[in-house]
Amino acid sequence: MKLALGTAQFGMDYGISNSTGKINSTEAEEILALCRAEHINTIDTAQVYGESETVLGNSGLENFDIVTKITDKNNSDNLEISLERLKLPHIYAALLHDENEMNEKNYAKLENYKSQGLVQKIGVSVYSPIKLETIMKNYKIDIVQIPLNILDQRFLPLLPKLKEKSIEIHIRSVFLQGLLLMKDIPDYFNSIKPVLNKMPKDRLGFCLHFVKNIEEVDKIVIGVTSKNELQQIICAYNKKFFDYSEYMIDDEKIVNPSLWKINSKH
Repeated sequence: MKLALGTAQFGMDYGISNSTGKINSTEAEEILALCRAEHINTIDTAQVYGESETVLGNSGLENFDIVTKITDKNNSDNLEISLERLKLPHIYAALLHDENEMNEKNYAKLENYKSQGLVQKIGVSVYSPIKLETIMKNYKIDIVQIPLNILDQRFLPLLPKLKEKSIEIHIRSVFLQGLLLMKDIPDYFNSIKPVLNKMPKDRLGFCLHFVKNIEEVDKIVIGVTSKNELQQIICAYNKKFFDYSEYMIDDEKIVNPSLWKINSKH
């Protein structure tokens, strides 16, 4: 099972298509129970996801591989803070949350966490293929988290290179913060409405299978706001194959949410 659970919604009101806001603790526990039942054993979180790490820690994380992202903004890059919130002595991986924070000082900090046995693997979350190439040349990382979806195919040429270095590949933004599943598209995206309108009725399965069928992909990080949403994603994950080549676009103002000029939730 390549699916991994993203937990931004466990701690904050996140996503352009999220109309329900942060999920409550009961719903969070039901989502985790379904993950256990369906053998979704990787959970992705971050120090900046509001109360996400605390909610997860209070729910019990036995038999899950936990990946958290740290940042040196606001001096919050101490992994021990995350371990305390998660109520765990060690976790699967720690990633730098910002590609621009990958430097000698922060890399040394990650290596130190690994040498202490606090994490098995270290890595970085990136937005830019150019940044990723630079990081690959200068640092030995175990995991990279990248955005990849039917519109944003910028990283595809790098996937074989990552595997040559035995780097684990975690994919995010499969639904582009839910944009690819929305019926009412904000005017900011008028330029790509013709592309989105060509998508088949089963948009959920269409988006999922694009990344599922890429051999190099190890994990697909998906965020949900309810147990029902997760059930729908699991069902879609087990469906059919689609063709995606005609959907690729090369406009970073669309595929990079940090550049969107709209009133969205963060």
